[in-house]
Amino acid sequence: MKKLFTATILITSIMSFSSAAEKYDTKAFRTITKLCTPCHGTPFYMAKQSDDDDWKFYFKTKGKLLSIHKGEPKAIGTLKSSLFKKREKRILKFFVNNSKYSGKVHGCDANFCGTHH
Repeated sequence: MKKLFTATILITSIMSFSSAAEKYDTKAFRTITKLCTPCHGTPFYMAKQSDDDDWKFYFKTKGKLLSIHKGEPKAIGTLKSSLFKKREKRILKFFVNNSKYSGKVHGCDANFCGTHH
C-alpha cells in the first residue's frame, strides 16, 4: 500500500512539473531580449509585429534582415554577431510561434513583464 501511495505521489509530481514548464523557447527569448530589445521592445511585442510568413521571408531571404537594418550600425553588428548566427533558427521559430496570427497571447511571467528600452 505504501508503494502504491508513493508511486501515485511521484507520478502526480512529475505531471505537474511538466505542465508547469515554459511554453516557449527561453534561450531564444533571452537572446532576443539581449540583442533586439533595446530598439524593438519586448520579444513577444516584436513577434506580434509580423505574421509567420513575413518572419520566414525576413530570415530565409538572403540579406533581407541586413537590408531592413541598413543605416543602423548597432543592428548590423548584432545581425553579424556569432550569437545571432548561432541561434538564428531558434529565433525564427520563436517569432513564428508567437507571430501576429499565432493565437498566442502571453501575459506577465518570470521572464517577461513590460517593455525594456
